Amino acid sequence: MNIEWPIVVAISKACPEPCCILMLDTTKFDSSENCKLCGTCLSSCPVLNFEEDKAIAEKQRLNTGQPSMVLEKCTTCLSCDLYCPNGFDPYELILLRWNERYQEKGLPALARMVIPEDPVSIWRQLYPLMPPDEQELIKNWRIRSGKSGKDILLTGCFSAFSPYLTMTPLLADLTPYGDERNWCSGGHIYQLGLLDVVDQVGSRLQAVFNELRPKRLVTMMAAEYAMLGKILPQRFNISFDFEVVPLEHYLLDMLRNGQLKLNCQVNKRVAIHDNCFSKAAGDAVWSPVRELVQACGVTIVEMQHNKENALCCGFGAAAGRFDLFDLVEQGKKRLGEAEDTGAEYLIVYCAACYFIFSVVRELVGSKLEIYHILELLDLAEGRQPLHRTRKRAFNIIAIMSANITRMLLQSSARHRFKIDPATIQGTPGSADVDFKADRLCVLYNNFLNNPVMQNPFTLSILTALVRLALAGRRRFSHD
Repeated sequence: MNIEWPIVVAISKACPEPCCILMLDTTKFDSSENCKLCGTCLSSCPVLNFEEDKAIAEKQRLNTGQPSMVLEKCTTCLSCDLYCPNGFDPYELILLRWNERYQEKGLPALARMVIPEDPVSIWRQLYPLMPPDEQELIKNWRIRSGKSGKDILLTGCFSAFSPYLTMTPLLADLTPYGDERNWCSGGHIYQLGLLDVVDQVGSRLQAVFNELRPKRLVTMMAAEYAMLGKILPQRFNISFDFEVVPLEHYLLDMLRNGQLKLNCQVNKRVAIHDNCFSKAAGDAVWSPVRELVQACGVTIVEMQHNKENALCCGFGAAAGRFDLFDLVEQGKKRLGEAEDTGAEYLIVYCAACYFIFSVVRELVGSKLEIYHILELLDLAEGRQPLHRTRKRAFNIIAIMSANITRMLLQSSARHRFKIDPATIQGTPGSADVDFKADRLCVLYNNFLNNPVMQNPFTLSILTALVRLALAGRRRFSHD
């Protein structure tokens, strides 16, 4: 079996310094000279929760570019920007320090899974595992011709992990466009501190939208709403000349105009997970989400950390050390917080959080049901959503297992790498999608989805092993 690990840009081979380095104006990210060292950003952080003296000391280290535990522990939840009483955006300083780390060392091989252009990304390996109806959606989303001047639903690259979410009449009046090669409008790599790459992605988006020319753009993910409407214009001087609307506003307008017929009360206790990028919009997103959810005939039980204090789903927790244990640990913590409310459903409105929670739920054995807000609205209108969360979670676990196996068995699979800017120049190429399956992924996928592995007893052993590994990791870290 061929288990070669394709290289995007490896520091040790394809891209010696300095060919991957771009010159980004970092002045809009560096607030260190203005910082008053009050420590509020880090002492208020729900993850770090430092005492004041410790917070001041660690912020000073960040300001001066010294090693800081913040750079390992930060979960990129954006809350510190809201906590700073002086408006100096400490989160962006963290991203700048991570960008400096990237320029010096590149990314660890594990990061390839979330690099859309990489042959071993989750997207490339997941599409062949999808059923034909979802594969057809992915193909149609990529097409740009014939969509000019329309109300466009920007599906978002992580929505491509669960394209079935869009199989609802709620979105019938929108024309979908989505291509993971647009890099989530730079959202997830912004969280990783890859600021130069975000700059390149922004230029690509300008070319894409100059061709697409939407009448209005409805973003399915809060990350893309924040990037297109706020972060790219303010931090990168990249702006767009069309209206950008979050999906939550679009759905709320439908509700208030009587277009939604929510006649079937769901009658469940639900918790709502506020994703990290929602904090860039604040109550302009949080309130519409709650109004929509409440209209479905549910009882909302708020988690301890919500809105501006909300914890990360787990994705951002891996940004500091690129460690899957950190991701699963944070996801487990967040699911536990939802379970503590007595909720039966966890409602999310971010496709990335949706897939992270779905995967972590299976790994740790949570009984909480994960629903996207679109699925909840479908239920309230009397339709049964496809809700393929469980099957899709094991598809992604299979992909992760295959990539980890490559790393264990082949030294070249463990090389650190940088992203070649040339791969992000201009608009994405052909709209064709490669549905050729990776054999190692198929092997793991068949194994994990066979009846023996899906037996409740076998799954209980799997979750027990994961929980044991997490406990061991915590003990090791504390030692």
